Amino acid sequence: MKQPLPRQVHATLRSRLLDGTLPPGTRLDYKQLALELGVSTTPIREAVTQLATEGFVDLVPRLGAVVRSLNQSTAAELFEVREAIETFAAMKAAERASSRHLELLRQQHTTMSRVFDEFKESGREWLETADLDVFLDADLAFHRTILLAARNSALARVVEESQVQTRIFFADRGIHERSRLALACQQHGMVVEALERRDGPAASEAMRGHIRTSLQLTLDHLENSVTV
Repeated sequence: MKQPLPRQVHATLRSRLLDGTLPPGTRLDYKQLALELGVSTTPIREAVTQLATEGFVDLVPRLGAVVRSLNQSTAAELFEVREAIETFAAMKAAERASSRHLELLRQQHTTMSRVFDEFKESGREWLETADLDVFLDADLAFHRTILLAARNSALARVVEESQVQTRIFFADRGIHERSRLALACQQHGMVVEALERRDGPAASEAMRGHIRTSLQLTLDHLENSVTV
């Protein structure tokens, strides 16, 4: 069944936010978007209003809709949500994950490690956009798989929003330099190993360490961005 037009427009705009086509700080021009998507401005406005409700867009008086930027306070809030829920999800996933879930996690971790190894061997300082997209897609899929493995749909719905918001806000790719990617691979590997052992406390602590590290790196990146 075909989705209603406002929902289709919402999905398209959200995808552009996710892939960095509409980076933080971008003003959304309703008329231009309507022209690009071949629709009237009405479904554009409805979709943008929904995106604002979800926290992806700010509605600024006299300026209109602007893609929300990340600050240290917002980052801390997002990562607090992730830590509270994803550590619990990792605990439950250790109990409930199927062999298929574990296989997917291994594949996703392998993809991240492969991209990083190729990047390291290339001698480049930064990942090319296409490679970074592969890395980030595997990273996001990894966290989603753990949520699925926890077999709790309420957890998945709550974290899905913070995960997507975090990915959108990181359209500034500067945070994904070599040491950050190496640490991400290592910490994801620790989570996989704990889940394979069915060690809930270890999986939970590994996830907690990963999320807290990500938060600190994010806060450092934001502080440096302000001072530069």
